[in-house]
Amino acid sequence: MSTPLSEQQEIEIMERIAGLLLGREQGALSEAEAQELQQWLDQQSDDHRAFYDDMTTSPVLEASLRTMQQVDEVAALDDVWNRIGVPVDEKMIPAKRVWMRWAAAAAIASVIVITSAILFLHKQSKTLETPMAARYTSDVLPGGDRAVLELADGSQIVLDSAHSGVLAVQGNASVLKKEDGTIAYTASGNAVAQEITYNKMSTPRGGQYKLMLPDGTRVWLNAASSLRYPSAFTGNNRTVELTGEAYFEVAPDASKQFYVNVARGEKAPLSVQVLGTSFNIQAYPDEPVHSATLETGKIRVINNENDVVLTPGQQAQTATNDQFRVINADLNEVLAWKAGLFYLQDASIQEIMRQVSRWYDVDVIYEGNITQQFIGKIPRNTNLSDVLTILESTGYVHFELKGKQLTVRP
Repeated sequence: MSTPLSEQQEIEIMERIAGLLLGREQGALSEAEAQELQQWLDQQSDDHRAFYDDMTTSPVLEASLRTMQQVDEVAALDDVWNRIGVPVDEKMIPAKRVWMRWAAAAAIASVIVITSAILFLHKQSKTLETPMAARYTSDVLPGGDRAVLELADGSQIVLDSAHSGVLAVQGNASVLKKEDGTIAYTASGNAVAQEITYNKMSTPRGGQYKLMLPDGTRVWLNAASSLRYPSAFTGNNRTVELTGEAYFEVAPDASKQFYVNVARGEKAPLSVQVLGTSFNIQAYPDEPVHSATLETGKIRVINNENDVVLTPGQQAQTATNDQFRVINADLNEVLAWKAGLFYLQDASIQEIMRQVSRWYDVDVIYEGNITQQFIGKIPRNTNLSDVLTILESTGYVHFELKGKQLTVRP
């Protein structure tokens, strides 16, 4: 019988495999390295091999691998145990060992997504006692590029099924679907003289979409969001109306300030004033805290009589009392959805499930109280069952998925 590997040895092996997978993606493997990787892959299941292939397309992979190579894994593990409050005598419980390695590699070591996935899947069959199939009677595919465009006359275009090319003509503006799926506008003639008409792009739960406004501003809409905007900006300013969440790269125009008016349900609306910059706004009705986060440039966030000017890296938060709280934001966390990731940083199960509900279009029911917080990063292009399985590996939470109903239990 072979001697079991130590925690450190397993981490080193998984780092090696992650490096080989990255090298394969870059076309930089030697023949010997390619054989080494193939031998390891041949020992994995078909589902796991497909998962590893998906992971290597992650835009954060290369930077994450460089980060992990600089991390003291032992110190990282101790930090994880201390942060989530695992007693010393419980540190080696098998049900938690996977999560310790996963969290150390994926969160404290600052996101080595592929290694975390390998560590988890490599040990999954040894640590999970209850068969998943007994509780997952269905699976849900991840969300994708899905949206509906409502034109000024009330007609609607389902964008995910529309062919590329001209979709509509409104006055002097043509609505185009580009080859990469982005919706864009082209103007002709005298835009100043034309009648102002408004369009509205809406994403469902399980959808996201990219849009280029008539002035060249780029917008990424997250799931369950909408943006109302004119088909041409003709006045002294550029104003759009947002619900949900979106990331903006505003085209500079010193003569026309850009405003985003944000609907917040029963709460007082927000307004963001900007010239040329990039920023994220999150104002989902079911989120207790709404925020505007500045990546580059300068914005002013206005709420009733309150306003605050942000510098890059800052986030303005507003909750029930409508007062602003300004913090230094983790841009990787704020923009993770745009990069195709769920980013869990001391996240409650309720926070996670709100994201899951929007992205997978499922209804969440809670049975029992879960107080633990979670750390890590999970790709959003993963089936729901994979996300749930990773979360279940902590031993703190269990799920039952029937159709579109997801039950959460301790």
